[in-house]
Amino acid sequence: MKILSIDTSSNICTIAVLEDNKILKEVHNRSEREHSETLMPMIDELLESLNLRLDDMNLIACTRGPGSFTGIRIGIATVKAFADAKNIPIIGINSLEALAYTGIIQRGDGEYVSVIDAKNDNVYFAIYKYKNKKFSIYKSPEAISYTEITKYIDNLKLPVYFVGDVNAEKIEPLYLARISAYKANSEEICKHEYLEKNNSLAVGAAFAAIDKYNIGICENVNNLSPMYLRNPQAQRQLENSSDDIAILEMGYLDLERIKLNYGEFPNLWKYNVLEEDYRNSKYFIIKQNEEIYGFIGIRIVFEEMEIINIVTRKDKRNQGLASSLLSYIIRYANINNLERINLEVNVNNINAIKLYKSFGFEIVGKREKYYNGEDALLMTAYI
Repeated sequence: MKILSIDTSSNICTIAVLEDNKILKEVHNRSEREHSETLMPMIDELLESLNLRLDDMNLIACTRGPGSFTGIRIGIATVKAFADAKNIPIIGINSLEALAYTGIIQRGDGEYVSVIDAKNDNVYFAIYKYKNKKFSIYKSPEAISYTEITKYIDNLKLPVYFVGDVNAEKIEPLYLARISAYKANSEEICKHEYLEKNNSLAVGAAFAAIDKYNIGICENVNNLSPMYLRNPQAQRQLENSSDDIAILEMGYLDLERIKLNYGEFPNLWKYNVLEEDYRNSKYFIIKQNEEIYGFIGIRIVFEEMEIINIVTRKDKRNQGLASSLLSYIIRYANINNLERINLEVNVNNINAIKLYKSFGFEIVGKREKYYNGEDALLMTAYI
């Protein structure tokens, strides 16, 4: 399988071609000209040097941010044009994930702290885990202040690798202060390394795309869009913004925080069942600052979405959080061109049934004695 991968998320334009996990060639260009002027000539020259054509590509990957808004839009527009013209599958990779994969290529198993400069001492930031060829999100992408990074790394237990725009002089004193609380025999837990920044985001995006492609994930050409992250909390306060409720994809760190307060989230499942389902489904959280107020789990099969569960914290009920999660998921289904959303609800959960009906869900069936002897209603909303 041949892959063309493009990164235009920074002032450096990078392109790579891979075949079966082998890098055939990578080129990058830092130019005063816009990516709109340099990208197509670079692609033409790269393919010609390999005696290949666009028709030879089996997959196209590109970074979708965070980063330079203009550059990202140029990259995405280009791969969309290629996909339309040549009917080639495309996969968009967030730049933080691509960064993590550049580290994985060098070091293998570990926990990767990805950092992209967002100016004014702020960063785009995420943490990923890679173990036994399995990649997972530990801390979902977010925009935060630089000094906030360390509060997320207390419990990292594999070798920790910092990748991207990492200022070691800023991080090191904070990081060492955090890990000094560990006992002397925890030296291996405290192991960390700053990987040298390179221009290989196109290569990282390609390897990330390969992993997604192998499990059946591809983009609808119309759905690939830039990834924008919200301003850090401190900046929002300076801008007098009171809207600090966020909905983000759940990372493993979020799951661990839910576990610590599991009794506050009414749920028929035991925690180990939720943890197992998290590995096989997609979950989103609704949070304010670092407090998680609720979550929703979904599973997509062909053109249908199933809502597996939707839970809000006991003390945050009747505040519109479930409605916000449902609205988000319905938009998500629309963006991904799904045909309908299905769910099950206890026949005696009158408030939930009213909520679902207000979003256009209709009762289409019943499962007898599904919830510990109580019936479940099957509901569907057509998108």
